[in-house]
Amino acid sequence: MSDQLELVPRRARTSTGARRPAIEMAGVDPIAQVRIDAPLPHLDRVFDYAIPATMDEQVVAGVRVRVRFSGRLINGVVVGRIAASEAAALRPLERVLSPEPVLTQQTAALVTAVAERFAGTFSDVFRSAVPPRHARAEAAASTRAPMTAAVTDDDWDAWDRYTHGRALLQRACEGRLTEVRGVWNAAPARPWTADILALIHAVLSQDSGGVLVVVPDAWDAEQLLRVTEHLASTRALLSAELGPERRYREFCSVLRGQARLVIGTRNAVFAPVHDLRLVVVWDDADDACWEPQAPYWNVRDVAAVRTGLEDCALLVGGPSRSAETQAWIESRWAAAIEPARAWVRAHAPVVRALETEDLARDPAAASARIPHTAWAVAKEGLRTGPVLIQVPRRGYLPLLACQQCREPARCACGGPLTIPARAGVAQCLWCGALAGAWSCPHCHGTRLRAAATGVERTAEEFGRAFPDTAIIWSAGAQVHRTVPSAAALIVATPGAEPVADGGYAAMVLLDARGQLLRPGLRAGEEAVRRWFAAALLARPKAHLVLTADHALLAVQALVRWDAGWFAARELADRRATGLPPHTRAALLRGAGADIDAVVVELEATVPVRVLGPTDGRAIVLSARRDGAALAGALHAITAARSARAASGVVHVALDPREL
Repeated sequence: MSDQLELVPRRARTSTGARRPAIEMAGVDPIAQVRIDAPLPHLDRVFDYAIPATMDEQVVAGVRVRVRFSGRLINGVVVGRIAASEAAALRPLERVLSPEPVLTQQTAALVTAVAERFAGTFSDVFRSAVPPRHARAEAAASTRAPMTAAVTDDDWDAWDRYTHGRALLQRACEGRLTEVRGVWNAAPARPWTADILALIHAVLSQDSGGVLVVVPDAWDAEQLLRVTEHLASTRALLSAELGPERRYREFCSVLRGQARLVIGTRNAVFAPVHDLRLVVVWDDADDACWEPQAPYWNVRDVAAVRTGLEDCALLVGGPSRSAETQAWIESRWAAAIEPARAWVRAHAPVVRALETEDLARDPAAASARIPHTAWAVAKEGLRTGPVLIQVPRRGYLPLLACQQCREPARCACGGPLTIPARAGVAQCLWCGALAGAWSCPHCHGTRLRAAATGVERTAEEFGRAFPDTAIIWSAGAQVHRTVPSAAALIVATPGAEPVADGGYAAMVLLDARGQLLRPGLRAGEEAVRRWFAAALLARPKAHLVLTADHALLAVQALVRWDAGWFAARELADRRATGLPPHTRAALLRGAGADIDAVVVELEATVPVRVLGPTDGRAIVLSARRDGAALAGALHAITAARSARAASGVVHVALDPREL
């Protein structure tokens, strides 16, 4: 056998194992500390690479580089240089992708802090903080130059509507915003953009200092762009809707200190503003303020972390108030800034909810979707201007039920049945199958009824009641951003309400009961936010009808125009039940056995309360004082499981919007 083996020619040894020729290294601090672009938790650390002498001048903290890792080339970012490394042998950097240091020292500290707070990885947060490189945009010369602004009488008038508002603006004008943290609720009958514009003028009236304003969506950003057009030479817009080239060009202008004012959506909270003096977050409870990808951070908490790192002021405003910002106020970490009661009495809408008198006048009001009071207010409002009809659902008839037993109508696949458009037929929302031969599995009935009414069907109903009036509906892909002051019925979903020239003469907020009955921890808070956001678009003392019981706490908050009162009640309920924000919560998703394994490891490290697991998810609650320990333990556990290929994946979301 051995003789036969000798006849087999031996394969020549390849050159892959040969030593690479020695490379001349940089003379001073020749080791680059690199964070690689890898989402795996067990690779979430700094790796050392040797710096060739040819790259010595280019390799500085913050530049993007290309490195070889585990046999393949991947991207990374340099976070520092050191003189020596503990590693026995180091690979050299392959090349520098760009000499532009895109990661500043302040941004690197913020990215690290956010990753630690939300049990995520540096690379995941880095992708949100720094947009992808665009060579043409990076090479383009910028003509922007920093400028100053002046505070106007309108700016003082804007903040005179608030308690302690003038004192706040005075401190901003004098550059004394250090440690200022405030939560303000927008006053009625004046655009919220006027409040932010006054603060921008106050900070930019000084010779140095920058302002960062973060809003939920592109429409909010556009409204701010309109009122800050005179500051265009020192302003930058950071939004994903800009496209990769313009977005990166705007980012570079901020990075190079050519923009003192930055307006943007969610990811703009990381913008590298030079000498940052003030961060403003508008409508922190909007779901667009939560990052949909791991580690699921939110704008409000990132802004709070940033103010602690960079010693700048923070103001969080909105139509109403979230339970989280109410917790800030009650802990005295932030101060409440509310509309003065005299202004509210003179300008807030006159809110009418369903009362006993309505039931006596109209016995069907308790069950009617559009009570008589709503028709009367809409008719009266049309005499002087546009009337807003807010409808929570899109579509025509989004949900159907059995006519006989009222059970929800479902397809054979389990999906809900809907009628998507007028003159359409019932079909499954999931699989699209037509429900021609549908029968109820409970009572065997074959007739369907509407269980919920959408914006298109509502527009049709009002069109029949007011045949000579223009009807405009705004929802989904068909959104109207502005409407004239002429009489018209505007039927819109929450968030798609157009801004009326001069404000709305009257408002009707439909299906208010249904909004309060939605499942979820934030159902009441979200309903109040939607109602206040719509009410801000009304004229002074305009009549507003809310189709819900007058005695409900959420309804009373709007009647009294006191969002802070409702937020305090909501926070008290959360505290009594041990729910966030009184505690820190981690949502675990994965296979039941994997979740159980994570929970066992977690309970050995941090005092926690576990709800579940059920249906592939579990909720872990801990005291706020143990929040950092909870995040650290979850990161360590997921990193150890990631290193073991046999372990199932468990997704972790700390402080999620919905539990």
